[in-house]
Amino acid sequence: MKCVLTVAGLGTRLLPLTKELPKEMMPIYDKTKNGEIILKPVVQVIYESLYRYNLREFCFVVGRTKRAVRDHFKPDFELVKLLRNTKKEKLANLLEDFFAKLKRSNIVFTYQKKPIGFGDAIQCSRRFVGRDNFLLHAGDDIVISQKNDHLRRLQQSFKKYNADITCLLEIVENPSQYGVVNGPLLEKGVIEIKEMEEKPKKPRSKYAIIAIYIFRPTIFQYLDEAKKYAHPENQLAEAFNIAIKRKQRMIGVILKKNERRFDVGTPESYSKVLVSLRRSI
Repeated sequence: MKCVLTVAGLGTRLLPLTKELPKEMMPIYDKTKNGEIILKPVVQVIYESLYRYNLREFCFVVGRTKRAVRDHFKPDFELVKLLRNTKKEKLANLLEDFFAKLKRSNIVFTYQKKPIGFGDAIQCSRRFVGRDNFLLHAGDDIVISQKNDHLRRLQQSFKKYNADITCLLEIVENPSQYGVVNGPLLEKGVIEIKEMEEKPKKPRSKYAIIAIYIFRPTIFQYLDEAKKYAHPENQLAEAFNIAIKRKQRMIGVILKKNERRFDVGTPESYSKVLVSLRRSI
C-alpha cells in the first residue's frame, strides 16, 4: 500500500521555533535496539513505524519551510564515514540502519505551494496515488501500539467493511477541539460513521478523529467538490460529509486503552509528549 505523509503545515502554534524548523523535525525520545535512549525527529519516528508495517512507497507533502525534511531523508554516507573515522561506531551504525531503510524505500516529495489546509495537502499527492488505495498519516501525530496493531486494525476494517474511508478515532474528554464523528457500533472498537463535525460547540460524541486514514482514490473527487462549498481549512470535513451523503462507507477504528496518541502541535502537547515518552521508555 502507498503512504502519504503530510508535513506541509506552518506550525504557527509553535512559533517562533517553527519559522525555519518544521514541527515534524522536532526531537522526541526513542530507543536503540540495545535499549539506549536517543533523540529522533518526529517524522522519522513515524516513518520508521510505517516501515516496520512493511510500507515501502512514500510521498512526503512538504511546504516552503520543509527543506530540512527533504535533507533529513537523504542518505549521507560521508557522515557515516566521518563517524567511523572518529571511532563513533554506535552513531555510525544508527545512521547506517536509517539510511538502509531509505534505500529500500521509494520516497518522493511533492510541494504544497500555499498552506491552505489539510485537504489541499492531500490533493497534492494525487499523481503519486494514481488509482491505488493509500494510507495517509499526518506528520505530527504519533500513535504507539503493540506491533503497530492500530494500523493492522485500520487496514483490516477497511477491507472487511469495503470502506471508502477508514480513520482512527480516540475517545477524548474535550471533543470540541477536534473533528468529531458519530455513528452505530459495528463491533467492539469499530463504528460506522454517519456524521462528522469540525470542532463542534456541542459535540454529539467523544469520538475524535486522528489524522491517520486509509482512503480509496475517490477521496480526490470528494475534495474537488468540497472546494466549491467549504473554506480551505474545512474542505476535508466537507469531503467526508459529501461521501456520507452519497452512502459511501466511512469506518472509524477506536484506539484501545493501552494505545497512546501523541500530538506535537502546541508547546503544551509537545511538553507532554516528551514527559510521556521519557517515562514509557
